[in-house]
Amino acid sequence: MIDKINEVSGVGGIGPVKQKRGAAWDGEEFSVATDGLAVSPFAREMANISSELSKIPDVREDLVNDLKSRIEGGVYEPDLTALANRLLWAGINKTES
Repeated sequence: MIDKINEVSGVGGIGPVKQKRGAAWDGEEFSVATDGLAVSPFAREMANISSELSKIPDVREDLVNDLKSRIEGGVYEPDLTALANRLLWAGINKTES
């Protein structure tokens, strides 16, 4: 009965088992080559850049302290034209930056 199912479904017999790439039989056991990792020069450079960027602080304390002292001293005068242009640009482009 199984033979008839195989004829109808087109399932053939089981072929020979193929040896895995990198595996070798020495008569007693298989020895398998291990996987490796190769990193491109570009990836190494990107890792170096990422490492250097992580050393830069997110907040520039010197600028923040300067602005704080100018605001507290009453001498901070923002460029209102530049601020208005920035607000218009953000509104036109619907961004908040």
